[in-house]
Amino acid sequence: MAKQKTINREFKTVFFDYDGTMFDTADADQYVARQKTLRRFSPEWVQARKEYLEHIKMCPLYDGWQQVFDYIKANNIQAAIVSGNNREVLNVAVRQYGLQEVFPQDKINRIGCKDVNGRRIRKSGGNPTLFEHALKQLGEDPKNVLAFGNDLCDAQAASNAGIKSYHCLWGAKPDELPMMLADPDHQCITSPLQIIDILRSEKNAQR
Repeated sequence: MAKQKTINREFKTVFFDYDGTMFDTADADQYVARQKTLRRFSPEWVQARKEYLEHIKMCPLYDGWQQVFDYIKANNIQAAIVSGNNREVLNVAVRQYGLQEVFPQDKINRIGCKDVNGRRIRKSGGNPTLFEHALKQLGEDPKNVLAFGNDLCDAQAASNAGIKSYHCLWGAKPDELPMMLADPDHQCITSPLQIIDILRSEKNAQR
């Protein structure tokens, strides 16, 4: 795993995970679990999917994210959601919370779990493919990017793509939390507001 000791002095883009990092999606997760028990595209599956998307609209942003978005807009920082969820869900959440200015293009700034050929991409095991796909979509160099996620594999996958990454503890799974805290290669943060301090530090380092 790549070490994360140096300041990224060419920083200009930030990647955020969706479930458990930006939004508290715990209440909607039960509908995902239900879909997995049903035959895909059956009437029951379609109904469960509809219910899931309706519950996605009710999933709240964690406290502090609006300030993060305000800072990003004020400082012309490019942002993208890089998620193991699919882009349909990301589009629903972005529209529901009026975040089109932060994540303007659905195929560029909202990277879901499938590539251009419709193949599913997972971050599990530190697989960097999803982040590499995001970099390609944005035409960005990994050394210019920071990434934030609540799953252990988020930081691992981002690092394996050459991206400086952070553990977001507020949405971490209880069984992964000790491993995040003991991880020598990635800094842990406990509030979205700390993201502003990190972004400000990176911007100041370029002056």
